[in-house]
Amino acid sequence: MNKLNISLLNLIQWLGSRVFLIYGVVFIFCLTCVDLKTLDMRVKTRRLNDAIPDFSGMIIFSKDQNSKRDVDWTPYKKYFELVLSYMPDDVTTKPLLGYVDYYSGREQQAIDLFKGSAVFNGHDLFWPNYDLGVLYYKKNKWALAGEYFLKAITASPQLTVILMQNSTVYRQIFASPYFKYSLSDEIMEAQGKAYILLLSSLRYMGQYEKMVIISNAAIANQNLSYKDAFYFYAGLGFYEMGHLEKAFLFFQKALTLEKDNPDIYYYLASIYQKAGHLEQARYYLQISYVLHQKNDPRFPYDRSLDLSFL
Repeated sequence: MNKLNISLLNLIQWLGSRVFLIYGVVFIFCLTCVDLKTLDMRVKTRRLNDAIPDFSGMIIFSKDQNSKRDVDWTPYKKYFELVLSYMPDDVTTKPLLGYVDYYSGREQQAIDLFKGSAVFNGHDLFWPNYDLGVLYYKKNKWALAGEYFLKAITASPQLTVILMQNSTVYRQIFASPYFKYSLSDEIMEAQGKAYILLLSSLRYMGQYEKMVIISNAAIANQNLSYKDAFYFYAGLGFYEMGHLEKAFLFFQKALTLEKDNPDIYYYLASIYQKAGHLEQARYYLQISYVLHQKNDPRFPYDRSLDLSFL
């Protein structure tokens, strides 16, 4: 073998060894990266599992906020913040943290979280818009409250249910023995309350024609409860506009569905008085007075002003 062939052979062997070394380094690097990612995922999963709180206190509070049960919000706050540190755009965990922040005295943080999760892929979401509506209603900011309640009632209940069912955090909440509710029923119950608070907001703003329109839309929705409230608000809208005959009919219909609302009797008494039927007016006014003394927690309809997440 001549010197040229020997030199070429040596060069090929040298290049081969270098290529092998480079591939070896790349291979080891890839394995290391994969291992690091796997390890990081395992660490995150372990941290999340260790931080999962007992959701019973939060669930009980959501259903009876007048109870004397004290809730330690710290474990919930830490867990939701940890989830969001891994998934900062999670539109189901943000309002949950907002709920906790609000009842922990951090109202502005709650508002920011609700606003940051109110829309998903161009679609309004129910819970954050509902809670923003309640929050502003409590502040007597009727226009803002009405804006968010309108978004809540036009939000898709199906989308809300799907997002909750696909949420890891909500599945953990549903796994609690204290969660004994139908998710669809809870959504429709909350939608009915959103209609009521929207109608009440419109009343305070003096937008009586809109009250009638929204009330009729709610009455036409067969899935909603609180039909007596919707007939009442429709009657109230007509009453305030001076259409007393129409108001009377809606109040009477509301009365057939709910006989213990003192406000229905009060406005019926007023209509009878305006019509000169003083005996009937005194009769209905007396009933209204007696029912008011009972202080039924269901009335007035906007009495229940609680944020909610289910």
